Amino acid sequence: MMQASFTKLDGRLSLVTTAIHAGHELCPELAENCSLSPEIRLMEEDPYTDQMARLFPNHITVQSSRFLVDLNRSREKCVYIKPEDCWGLPIDRQDMDAQLLERLYGEYDEFYALLDDYLGRLFYRRDSEKVTEPLLILDLHSYNHRRGGPEAEPAPQEGNPDIIIGRNNLDPIHYDKAEKLRQLLDGKPFGDIKIDCRCDVKFPGGNFSRYLNSRYPEKVICLAIEFKKIFMDEHTGELNLSLWKQLQQLFYDAVVRWISPTTF
Repeated sequence: MMQASFTKLDGRLSLVTTAIHAGHELCPELAENCSLSPEIRLMEEDPYTDQMARLFPNHITVQSSRFLVDLNRSREKCVYIKPEDCWGLPIDRQDMDAQLLERLYGEYDEFYALLDDYLGRLFYRRDSEKVTEPLLILDLHSYNHRRGGPEAEPAPQEGNPDIIIGRNNLDPIHYDKAEKLRQLLDGKPFGDIKIDCRCDVKFPGGNFSRYLNSRYPEKVICLAIEFKKIFMDEHTGELNLSLWKQLQQLFYDAVVRWISPTTF
């Protein structure tokens, strides 16, 4: 039911990128009783973040929608049942078949089992080569800043940086690593602005990064990265290709410098 890809192209590379909210697909059973249009769902999804993740050899992308199973929430909250579960949107699944609900929880469990297996294989390769530094994981997301409508003013910059680095449950001894990435991104030219990058503003990271930082505290540094949707129309999903390519290059260059200038 859930569609996800685990790509491991370089076991020596100390980086994995993920895009767990990039997908838009729903299974037929949920598409029938979702009560939300594809356009509304798309606005709350993180389109194009899978393209950013695939800039790097080791990446995990999810093609299924967060409206199927939200992998960035705890298991008990991973299926949206009522409006309170998803930003007040008029979703109504309170009469969902119990067997279908259990299948969705099972999909959640299977994804995390595959994630542990994927990382375990990377850890084995790194251990065999006596690599001691933690594996860096960047969990890529995007967020809306024009919820008042396409004609309304965007949300104030003060609380809505262009890029947010979330350090959910990360041991503070690794905060300097997050700060180095922030400095590599902050102030970089983008369109007619300079990137405003800050840590833990609005989005400190969700269950995915919390799980990894808690389960593998000595082996992983997982940061949640939130891109404000300044590269697209968040209401229609239309991409500004020029700005998107610029953001991709900006992010790629910063990450390459962050992990090691000799790695690529």
